[in-house]
Amino acid sequence: MKKIILTLLITVTIVSAQTEPLTINKSLQIGLNSSKEILLANSDTLISDALVTNAWSNLLPKVTLGFNYNHLSTMPVQMNLPLPSPTGDGSLDAIYASATIEQPLFTGFRLLSLKNASELNKKVSLLENSTVKNNKAFEIHQAYWGYYKTLKFTEVLEENLSLINSQMKSVQNFVKTGLATRNDLLKLQVAEADVKSKLIDSQNQSKIAQANFNRVIGFKININTIIEVDEYTEEVVEVNFDSVLKEALNSRLELLANNFRIEAAREKITAAKSTWFPQVSAFGSYNYLKLNGSTLINDESNNFWMVGVGMQWNVWDWWKTSSNTTIAEEQHFQIDVANKMLKEKIEIEVYSNYLNLQSEVQKIDLNKLRVESAQENFRTINEKFNSEVATSTELSEASTLLAEAKIKLITSSIDYKLARVKLEKSIGRKIY
Repeated sequence: MKKIILTLLITVTIVSAQTEPLTINKSLQIGLNSSKEILLANSDTLISDALVTNAWSNLLPKVTLGFNYNHLSTMPVQMNLPLPSPTGDGSLDAIYASATIEQPLFTGFRLLSLKNASELNKKVSLLENSTVKNNKAFEIHQAYWGYYKTLKFTEVLEENLSLINSQMKSVQNFVKTGLATRNDLLKLQVAEADVKSKLIDSQNQSKIAQANFNRVIGFKININTIIEVDEYTEEVVEVNFDSVLKEALNSRLELLANNFRIEAAREKITAAKSTWFPQVSAFGSYNYLKLNGSTLINDESNNFWMVGVGMQWNVWDWWKTSSNTTIAEEQHFQIDVANKMLKEKIEIEVYSNYLNLQSEVQKIDLNKLRVESAQENFRTINEKFNSEVATSTELSEASTLLAEAKIKLITSSIDYKLARVKLEKSIGRKIY
């Protein structure tokens, strides 16, 4: 029923997404709800929960019921069975039923250790589930802002094309009055063709980015999704490396999960050593036995009960317990070493993302200066062109430089936003 409701919600969302613009928060909500990776992670969590119940059940009393019916034909005399001769046709009916309850008393801490290990593994599964969600959220961030970047590129090129078209009208008038040559007009037409070619490529890249965005959030790739971004202003935030590294080592879910794995491995060492101890259990049973056609058992005494305590001690198993213990200890050692390696990997990951963030901050400042300079250059050349001091070539070059400067600023601004999200993810923060 839950799957049906989820499918209906996703279907309604897909239909509405064709007309309603999607913000980054809405995209994250849709993408996380429809993610197949998260569905698999949820399934792993349910399995780990079932394994905990399974381990718990081994600590509780077990109740079994049994029933057995046998019909024996006439026995050959040569078998010399120690049973009185049956009456009647010589056949024998044997009916046996029992109810038994058994409770482990001491298993060398094996059952308790396995139960503890399963609970720790469940915590690992929950942390891995959150990690999968965070990774999926970052994938959505990348697809969303990548799509937005191509749209902004297209927008800048369209503005540039519109600007060149306006310049061409002025040059055409100048040609008619003899203030400009046909060569000046041809140069602008070549510049227009170049911008159109770039615009075609940009529109194609935008469609590809849109298809990738649709795939990531669970839509059909050919749906015409529209994204909506508030007025894009990226506030630059100061980041201290030492503080974010400390936060990462304390909050990265992979490290927390490995800590639980190490504890679970210790429990498995205890479980492996359990067969060095005797296994003790208590039991009780009620039994019913009836033999039709035989006087072996008195009809008044055909049901009985018994209780007792059983012990089993594996005295010699040809080093099986020792080898199992060695395996468990080495697995614990491997997890511990892997955890140390993971810490080193996280340190370099955080440091790399920190440096990338600082780099993008510097690029934003430089590209803002480049845009400001290109705007002033275009304004000056445009005034000179209108005053017949500058050529059409200089004017087209100025407009091209302005478009390129705007594209570089858009690129650095969006790259900074993604670098910031990537750093937050590497620190261990939720990005959804």
